[in-house]
Amino acid sequence: PCYGLPGAPYSFMDPLDLARNRSVNEVKRLREAEVMHGRVAMMATVGYLIGESTPTIAYGTDVHHTIANNQLAEMSVPLLLPLFLVINFAEAFRASKGWVNPREGSWFTLRDGYYPGDLGFDPLGLKPDDAKEFADMQDGELSNGRLAMLAVAGMCVQEQVNGQGILENLGF
Repeated sequence: PCYGLPGAPYSFMDPLDLARNRSVNEVKRLREAEVMHGRVAMMATVGYLIGESTPTIAYGTDVHHTIANNQLAEMSVPLLLPLFLVINFAEAFRASKGWVNPREGSWFTLRDGYYPGDLGFDPLGLKPDDAKEFADMQDGELSNGRLAMLAVAGMCVQEQVNGQGILENLGF
């Protein structure tokens, strides 16, 4: 059902049956969303742990645990503006690389030669040349991304439920 894309090694990898009766472009678009959300979630899981226990400009070396859900609201506007600009530029680059301009084609359409998640950014040269090794690497990235999406959702809910940080709950 996934047109040969990596990440569906088992028949139950689509429990909600989202890929059934979908075109290749629609499945690639769903995979693009899954890869990108997985990458953000992997960074967010690390961000939750590091952000709660790292000295900051505002607090100095007095590291007090603050819940990660509130950290964005604690930032000042001069610090938020560059953050939002970097995110905006990164998303604009990603969109221009993989998506058809809506003025030139239909909405929600990936470019024909674009592979979901492959932005051509590999400064460390980790992307394998062999197709089988690349598929294995993508399977690993998708599995880790799926786990990270569940983990970060759990961290977010846990912080909202008891108002304590992740590390604080673990006794650190």
